[in-house]
Amino acid sequence: MRTVAPSEDLEWLEADGLGGYASGTACGLRTRRYHAVLAAAADPPSRRVVLVNGFDAWVVRGGRVTPLTAQRYAPGVVNPAGLGDAVSFTGDPWPTWRFDLGGAVLEHSLVVPRGKPRTVLTWRLTGASADATLYVRPFFSGRGHHALHHANPAFRFEPQRRGGVLEWRPYDDVPAVAVASSGSYTHAPDWYRSFLYEEERRRGLDCTEDLAAPGVFAFDLAAGTAALVLTATGGALPSCGGGVDAA
Repeated sequence: MRTVAPSEDLEWLEADGLGGYASGTACGLRTRRYHAVLAAAADPPSRRVVLVNGFDAWVVRGGRVTPLTAQRYAPGVVNPAGLGDAVSFTGDPWPTWRFDLGGAVLEHSLVVPRGKPRTVLTWRLTGASADATLYVRPFFSGRGHHALHHANPAFRFEPQRRGGVLEWRPYDDVPAVAVASSGSYTHAPDWYRSFLYEEERRRGLDCTEDLAAPGVFAFDLAAGTAALVLTATGGALPSCGGGVDAA
């Protein structure tokens, strides 16, 4: 396993074998419109749709807030800055980040199972001397992977509850997103505007988009591994009960 310092020049791609994928950079900044946490083939293996573009994540431990992600907004502001100082990354066997929280290490992994339109996100804290809570705010779109998304009144922020699974169908003509979580969910709908994709700007293409943030998931890291399972619906719904089924 080769571990490197995170960089936006180092990119990774995980394919589901059905035409869908997850992709991004080692530092977590999305620099292309194709970077996504969950992109699915609406008509496998064609018509790829970006459903979940990315997320904000942060840990509250001992009264201290530690950001785990950063975003780039127009005209080129990265918030928060300097995130990579205590982070390492490896892409083998799948994208994994390790965060030095000062006396504790948080490991975050992203797995795309072969043969399923699914992404499994996990976070595991070791060496903690105090309770810690993880917060994750996903960013949704529901657009073709060549397109860009902008704030509009048609986006459906409200999820449907199906047992212990939340399901979002942002628009009628795209797959729904089923989200299983080992944590709790708080609905807090909002638009996050003007994300900037630097590689698109360098190519002289449209390079900004707005993403929908329906709410925030919270996880007690002292209780064990935090898991968020994202699935483009059409198959069996995921479950986090008794662990995460990533197979």
